[in-house]
Parts: sequence; C-alpha cells; structure tokens
Amino acid sequence: MENKGKSTLVHDTICLFVITLVAGILLGGVYFITESIIEKRNEDAKIEAYGAVYKDAKFSSDKEVDQKLKEFQKNLEGGKVKTASGQDLSDVIIEEVMVADKGGYVVTCSGKGYGGAVKLALGIDGDGKIIGIQITDCTNETPGLGQNASSADWNKQYIGMTAEQDVNVVKDGSGSAESATVNAISGATITSSAVTRAVDGVLLFIASLK
Repeated sequence: MENKGKSTLVHDTICLFVITLVAGILLGGVYFITESIIEKRNEDAKIEAYGAVYKDAKFSSDKEVDQKLKEFQKNLEGGKVKTASGQDLSDVIIEEVMVADKGGYVVTCSGKGYGGAVKLALGIDGDGKIIGIQITDCTNETPGLGQNASSADWNKQYIGMTAEQDVNVVKDGSGSAESATVNAISGATITSSAVTRAVDGVLLFIASLK
C-alpha cells in the first residue's frame, strides 16, 4: 500500500508538471501572437499618422540623425535642454525622427500630461516649419477635457510654427502662430502644456540638426 501511495504521488506530480508545462507553452504562444498583432497595429498606426502629418512623402531612417537624437534625448532627460523662456523639457520623449524625401522630417514624440504620456506625430518641412500634427494617444487624459487634444481644430494651432520659435500656452484666447502661442484647452491646461513641451523639444532638436 505504501508503494502504491508513492506511485500515485509520483504520477500526480508528473501530471501536474506536464499540465503546467503545456499551459505555460500555450500562454507563451498566445502572448507572442498577441504581441505581434499589437506591434503590427502600432506600426500601421504610426505610418498612417506620418502620412497624415506630411502628405505624399516617403520616409526613411538616417543613422546620423538617429545618433544625434540619442544624444539629444539624454540631454532632455537630464534637464539640459530648455526653451528660450526657461521651460523645463525633461519629460519630453522623442521616440523617432525619420527623414522625408521632400526635405524635412516626421517625428514621434510625447510630453507628460495629466494622466500620463500624450503622444503625437509631427511633420516638419525643410525650413523647420510644422506642416502637420496629429495626437496619436491621449487616452490617459480626462474624457471631455484633456482628450480634446485629439481635436484637429485645436492642434492645428501649431501649424506654421518654426524651429526659431519658443512655443507657449496662453489661457486668454490670444494664441496665434505668429506669436508662437496656443490657446489652452478649456479645463486642460496640463494636457495643452504637455503637447506644447513636446513640440518645443522637437523644434529644438530639428534646429540642432542645421
């Protein structure tokens, strides 16, 4: 009886091990497939955003630009990059800069908003002027307030601004491209400032390439 008990215990242990192993393999496979799908969707969304902010252009990576971006990002995170007015840009992340075949660049970047990172894509022409902007993710912001950053009517305020300007947020409705100011989203100044800091960071990086 004792041997039978030991045999049953060994059998149960082996069965449990096999079940755990199979479950782990299945879960790993599901994760791999899901991760691949998510990555593909994110890449497709990024390409679509680039096409929206810089129409009828093709984009490619540039090793020299990538290296300069790596160094610039370190300086951003270290608080070494500030606007002319002294605005701190240490929360800004410039994820990718690609060169447009028509001259200029497309950029993926973000600034820290009320609930997390506010991500956007920018199109910048050969003169360093913003020709397109699209908020790609502001889901962490407050619905009806910060999430209004995705409105084309709001973010088009940045169109026409250049690398020579220091962009700032105003609350009195006087914002204009000429004065490098944008009107804050009502009730969402933090989100508005997050987008603006990201734009400032990108413009400073583009200016550093000249």
